[in-house]
Amino acid sequence: MKRTLKHISYAMGNFANTIAYQVFGNRIQFYYVDILGLNAATAGVLWTIYGLWNAVNDPLMGQLSDRTRSRFGRRVPYVAFGAIPLGLSFFFLWTPIQKPAWVLATYFLAILFIFDTLYSLTIIAYNSLFPEVAPTVRDRVDLSMVREILGTIALLASYILAPILADEVGYLAMGAIMGGLVGVGYLVSMIGVKEAPVSDSEVQLGMGESLRVVLASIPFRWYLGANIAKEYIWLALGAMLPFWRKYALGIQAPINVFGTELGAGDAEAVLLGLAILLAIPCLLIWRPIVLQLGYRRTWIIAALVFIPGLFLMMIAHDFGSGLLGTLLVAPGLAGSMIMPFPVISEVIDDDAKKEHGYRREGIFFGMNGGITKLAFSAQGVLFASVMSAAGYVAGEAVQSASAVNGIRFMIGGTTIIATLITAFCMWKYPLGRDNHTGK
Repeated sequence: MKRTLKHISYAMGNFANTIAYQVFGNRIQFYYVDILGLNAATAGVLWTIYGLWNAVNDPLMGQLSDRTRSRFGRRVPYVAFGAIPLGLSFFFLWTPIQKPAWVLATYFLAILFIFDTLYSLTIIAYNSLFPEVAPTVRDRVDLSMVREILGTIALLASYILAPILADEVGYLAMGAIMGGLVGVGYLVSMIGVKEAPVSDSEVQLGMGESLRVVLASIPFRWYLGANIAKEYIWLALGAMLPFWRKYALGIQAPINVFGTELGAGDAEAVLLGLAILLAIPCLLIWRPIVLQLGYRRTWIIAALVFIPGLFLMMIAHDFGSGLLGTLLVAPGLAGSMIMPFPVISEVIDDDAKKEHGYRREGIFFGMNGGITKLAFSAQGVLFASVMSAAGYVAGEAVQSASAVNGIRFMIGGTTIIATLITAFCMWKYPLGRDNHTGK
């Protein structure tokens, strides 16, 4: 019971992280482009700059936490004291200065940098505690499952509550409520967390040497490829969902769903909300599969399971076919949620064995966060290129056929390609090639 409560408490940080990350990923591009009128090409350029900053920002924050020495530990202070500022920065994402256009673009870029710096500092420290909170394979699978169940609840809040709040009370109030949940969730996650003392003999490497150690890890490189592709799937689904609902499915006015009239935003919430609910039992199904087949094989299967749902989303033309597509995506969503943290923990364990027991969770999670968030740049470049080339016009009630096809390609075509990349990278991943992970 004590172990379960410890897992639940720590997992509240993933609840907070999911709120911050998914509401941001799902609404921010639609808010600035379709509602505020920021030029799509300009948004793509700013998104690319933001992704490049992440490539520098996250490793710096990981290195900072690895080198920190305090009576509270290396990671805990950054989470405990970063929670409230992060919640506030999330709120200010939704308070832009709208005119003139260059001021809106400047504000967008500036608040992206502020939010992301605080986000990276907090999340890298939080994630780096995972291998210590869960030292065994079974602990890691169980904690990952608890994390993702709470993360799934947060996804429901992100994809159902946030759009409803945005429609009913406005983006400002939505930002305040969600920002509050972010701050509180991170604070709760540190209850009872005590870090093991760092050995005095541990060598504190400089940034250059730390990067060399991390990038020399072949398992880490293949893990990164899989995780970048997985991250792109989540980003593309979240960012394109409002465009897909509005233009590909043609839901712009209230519709009748199961005998109930729903507004356009509510219908969008149902489309993904039911899939996210279905992901919870799917998480429970993946647990014994992981313990039986191991991390590597399970992640390959989980990636390929995405494909039928993504294909149906790409060709869906109304609420019914769209809902079937999102429901078929649920098993893949659950698999991609449960796998990354156990796998990177295995990579860190492998590195520690080669480095005389020295553990570098911070720089590994930092490099993972920084390089993986290049998926933001990939999504930004593709969004700007495809939407502009396809003839998308912001705010129009009806888009051209080519623009709708561009939206379909972004939400289904590019994500299917990403699933195949994930599967290939895990096929090449060198660790865990036996039939099971052990206990």
